[in-house]
Amino acid sequence: MVMELKDPTARAFVESLRLRSEHTARSYAQALGRFLEETGKPVSRITVGDAANYLGSLSGLSAASRAHHISAVRSFLKYCQGQGIIPRTPLDALKRPRVALTSMTRYLVQDEAERLLQAAHGVSPQCYAACATLLLTGLRVSELASAQWRHLFRDPGGRLGLLIVGKGGKERVVKVRDDLFALLCEERKRKRMPTKLDGRDRTPILAGRGKKPYTTRGLHKLVATAAEAAGIDKPVSPHWLRHSFATLAAVGGAPAYQLQADLGHARLETSQRYVHWAKGLAESAVDALPITTLRSR
Repeated sequence: MVMELKDPTARAFVESLRLRSEHTARSYAQALGRFLEETGKPVSRITVGDAANYLGSLSGLSAASRAHHISAVRSFLKYCQGQGIIPRTPLDALKRPRVALTSMTRYLVQDEAERLLQAAHGVSPQCYAACATLLLTGLRVSELASAQWRHLFRDPGGRLGLLIVGKGGKERVVKVRDDLFALLCEERKRKRMPTKLDGRDRTPILAGRGKKPYTTRGLHKLVATAAEAAGIDKPVSPHWLRHSFATLAAVGGAPAYQLQADLGHARLETSQRYVHWAKGLAESAVDALPITTLRSR
């Protein structure tokens, strides 16, 4: 899909996305291809008004699809502005429509998470390491695919951390449990890779064939295989495991600010959803109803 973009600026923008996520690059390339074809203008002559008119023509799409197109076009215009190709103008005209919140139902309960890990262990060492890392850190699939061994370090207290470069190039540190680190070391030993922490070691944390990093597509396949082996009748994906990390941590008492730091959310409100969801049924007004217990007929 990237090669179908004729405009060199659009190709350069999509290529920059590929460094973080192949899936995002493909989907944005498709959206931008349609946008550039509809406007029929060189990038240097595209205005925010053109973009707003184009997005207005997408009224027949679902809110989620329109939101995706708006995100792609906004990001591309910001990129063009940063490159000095188009003048810096406000992008307020390109507001995302409200999209129904679906993340609250896309997670595994504790029993399912345990079953997934058990099944992954039986599939292959790589499958087990991938599922465990995603589930116990809450990383985005693109973040795991790009994580390198040099990004691991110990703080003055001996705790292990993983430096992550997330969306927008923002850095954060995610704590790595000792048992997860031991599992990653076992996998590296199996591939005859060094396990000593080394700030110069650019090998991937999770290596596939030929000691090369897994692609996001490869990680998706590993998770799907584990879910099928576990008999989980849900469309489980790496992002499901990210939601599962957040939901189960919130159920366990993790505060919103901690979830925000670990997950790399730009807004605290996003993290608070998990806390509110976790507490929602435990602290419900239903329990305060002074109504006599119903009797069976």
